[in-house]
Amino acid sequence: MEKGSPMLSESKAVQQEQVQIGVARTEEEKSDVYRFRYRIYVEEMGKLPAVQGREALLYDELDEWGMLLYARAGSEMIGTMRVNIGTMEQFPPGWQASLSLERFRRFYDKDSKPLFSYSSKFMIAPRYRNSAISYLLPSRGYELECGQGVEFSFGLCNLYLLRLYEQFGFRRFGGHIEDAEFGLLSPFVLLVNDIAHLKAVRSPYYRLARKRAVDTGSRDWFYREFAENSDTINSQLITDEGLWEYLTGRLGDQPEQIMTLLRGLSAREGQKLVGSCGVVVRCLAGETIVRQGSSSYDINVVLAGQVQARNGSVFYPGESFGTNGLLVHPRQEREITAKTDAEILVLSSLSFAKFAHNDPATAHRGIINLSQDS
Repeated sequence: MEKGSPMLSESKAVQQEQVQIGVARTEEEKSDVYRFRYRIYVEEMGKLPAVQGREALLYDELDEWGMLLYARAGSEMIGTMRVNIGTMEQFPPGWQASLSLERFRRFYDKDSKPLFSYSSKFMIAPRYRNSAISYLLPSRGYELECGQGVEFSFGLCNLYLLRLYEQFGFRRFGGHIEDAEFGLLSPFVLLVNDIAHLKAVRSPYYRLARKRAVDTGSRDWFYREFAENSDTINSQLITDEGLWEYLTGRLGDQPEQIMTLLRGLSAREGQKLVGSCGVVVRCLAGETIVRQGSSSYDINVVLAGQVQARNGSVFYPGESFGTNGLLVHPRQEREITAKTDAEILVLSSLSFAKFAHNDPATAHRGIINLSQDS
């Protein structure tokens, strides 16, 4: 089964309204971006504590030299993304380490000063999240990167967003980062000139990339340099059948017999559900997978190893964990960490919305199973 891209189905809101993509240049425009970030990250998602005694704005050191993209529908800001393009030395040391820029620097000649790109603070107003805005903003960032000769474009995201970024054409690399504010993050990179990969995953960037006849050898170099990530399962390259076979091998039996999420579903129904919404993620012992108090946008299933809640409860292969955030996004009730090295299946609410529209009966059965499992 081919992998679909939920970001490509424009909502009526976007079709009916004039959407403007721009770059914030004035202080007023930048303040609008910072205010919008606060509404999403603090008021909606609870990623950060609310500010007291000052204006509700959210910004950091990268805003001083980053390009702040925004999307407006009329006068309403509905999305934003920041793009920083610069040499390795322009990025603060902490960012250099998080993005492994020293390793990526090895791709170039010793005396060159390559430009790297880092995209962050990508967020969209709730009612536009399954709309064209989801790819219009990043596509503008991709155009900027191509125009400045960027080879490697980076980002960090929570686990439930990995499917989205793999749809764009990003690849995971390195290990997870535990951020004090945003929780467990996975680094990823786009090989800007790997046009064959963009085509293979049906990236929205491919429309722009196919006009560029560029082959810099970055793909082969990446697989040599980051051989430790060579067996990462890309959600957009594995078929539903292939993922089901992998889950069967990890669980030691048919997934619908082991996974509480799939109780009462046929193998074919279960295969469609996990293939449409899931991404396989490996976690190291001690990593905090679920952070108490943060908004839930997913549900997780143990595939191998064990994870443990702070109260001592242990979850074993086949069991779901975390507060169900597939339909609504309540706060996580418990902190849950990897007790051992573990492999989990993360099912994202972003993908589940489209799946539920196409197959409401299977989606409903899954939700009932989760409610009985809680």
